[in-house]
Amino acid sequence: MYVWLALAVSGIIVVGTGLFALVRGLAAWRGFRRLRRRIFDGLGDVSRRVAGTERRLATAGETAARLDRARTELQESLATAAVLSAAFGEARAVVSRVTGLMPRK
Repeated sequence: MYVWLALAVSGIIVVGTGLFALVRGLAAWRGFRRLRRRIFDGLGDVSRRVAGTERRLATAGETAARLDRARTELQESLATAAVLSAAFGEARAVVSRVTGLMPRK
């Protein structure tokens, strides 16, 4: 009788422990799947952001090239304006020398 009782208690303990391990294993598996899904969703979001950043960087490179060309053109225009201003100053000096010789009223 005691043997059967001990065997029944042992069987209940084994079945209970197995069920406990099964429930914990199932919870761990669900947690792993949830974590994996979040990681892959996060990686997808990161790759979308990286692609957007690459597009913006490409646009920034093109904009920088245009700005550099515009700066070069501006420097050329400023050099031309300086030459014209110097020429105007020389012409004005010549005109003022010539008009300086003429009597005024």
